Amino acid sequence: MLAFLRRRWFLVCITIVITIGVYAGHEGSQETLSQVKQFIRPSWLTAIVLFLMSLSLNSEHLLTSIKKPGPLILSLATNVVLLPLIAWALLPLQLSADFGIGLIIMACVPCTLCGASVWTRRGGGNDGVSLMVTMITNGACFITVPFWILLITSREVEFDRIAMITKLFYAAMLPVVFGQILRMNQRIKAFADGITSRLGTVALVFVLFMVLLAAVQTGYGIQTSELGISLAAVAVVWISCIVVHVSGFAANLLLGKTLGFAPRDRIASAIAGSQKTLPIAVFVATDASMFGNAGIPSAVFPLLMFHTSQFFIDTILADRHREKYFEAELSQSEIEAEPSLTACEQ
Repeated sequence: MLAFLRRRWFLVCITIVITIGVYAGHEGSQETLSQVKQFIRPSWLTAIVLFLMSLSLNSEHLLTSIKKPGPLILSLATNVVLLPLIAWALLPLQLSADFGIGLIIMACVPCTLCGASVWTRRGGGNDGVSLMVTMITNGACFITVPFWILLITSREVEFDRIAMITKLFYAAMLPVVFGQILRMNQRIKAFADGITSRLGTVALVFVLFMVLLAAVQTGYGIQTSELGISLAAVAVVWISCIVVHVSGFAANLLLGKTLGFAPRDRIASAIAGSQKTLPIAVFVATDASMFGNAGIPSAVFPLLMFHTSQFFIDTILADRHREKYFEAELSQSEIEAEPSLTACEQ
């Protein structure tokens, strides 16, 4: 039991946090939600986690992903094109219009800001690929997200693109650059490499804060929604979220093997190609002018389903991949350790 909890403590904690958050949001008020938002600052958490990730990232991995761009291109094609198309195909099956919109939004947003690198490292993959996918998809999201949502939902999307670019630059790009600059100092580099797993544990706590915020928003959205939410609608959209994610993961893994990618590149491409970010999705569902000033709070529910499901699924798949290809390279303590960084979002 202790060994299980040591390896799966994060999944146990995330289950508890979701339960508590949804209940608190459902039983609470607008004031409760405002207080949670004041305490949890996604942009600050993102900047801190990306800095920690960059500090422990060997820049040679980034150069490798550019010199051998096959896995990078495959990940980008899956994340930006394939996943929205799969969600589009599943849209007619949804029993709730709000849930359908939430599914589309989640499939259209960019890759997780640091979760892809976390689970790529957990699977023994090339985190240079995952970081490049993260940087490119988030940098281009002010174009790709409105394009897909407009195409699929036939609604006009109005973003403050300058504000989004600025926010992404400060929260995502600068911390990565600053972390790599600090690694030029050999002492700092050696220190960061020596505490990578500890940094991961701290960063995983940040994930729990992000999930708590989304859970509270979900609970409050259910409470304020005038439409009844049936268990059948929940089941259908949750299965759809899993299908979208697993389809992207499997497609990249199989195509990577067919194209002769190394195991480290295959798992990196599969994870980065199939993971999606939560905060940008929540922003689109609740603040984008296409849905009015109030947004669609109940659309946040599928976002939380997708985001949480990918944590559980990728933990299992990454562990299996690591044990299959890299078990001989890892000590028993490393096998039992949690991933090196977390999926905290912007």
